[in-house]
Amino acid sequence: MRDDSIIIDGVAFMSLYHHDGRFVRGDGLFAFARRDPDGGRTILHFELARDIHRVARADHPRWAYAVSAGMNELLVHLAGSQQRPGETVSDAATCPIRWALHPAEIDSEIAPPDSKSA
Repeated sequence: MRDDSIIIDGVAFMSLYHHDGRFVRGDGLFAFARRDPDGGRTILHFELARDIHRVARADHPRWAYAVSAGMNELLVHLAGSQQRPGETVSDAATCPIRWALHPAEIDSEIAPPDSKSA
C-alpha cells in the first residue's frame, strides 16, 4: 500500500498497486488509475462494487483498456468508512485528478459529470 490519499469529489481514496484488488475484502468505490509524472491521477474506470476483490481484477471488462492507458494504481474507498462525501478538510492538499474513461462509459449515465469534458 502507498502512503498517500487521493481526494475525489471530497472523498478520500487509498492508493494500492493495481493488482492488489484481490486483498480488498469489502464493498465500496474503486478506480483503475494511472499515477502521472506530476503526481496527479488519471481515472480510467470508476465503479461502485460489492466485494471489490471479486471485481477489480484482470478479468474485469475495463481492465484491458485501463492497462493499455497506463494503469498502475487501484484507488479504493471502502463502504462504511466514517468519512462521507465532503467531509475532507476544505483546504486539504490533493493531487490533480483527470478523467480518461472508456468511450462507452462517457456516454453512460454512471460517468462522473466532469468526465465528459476530458
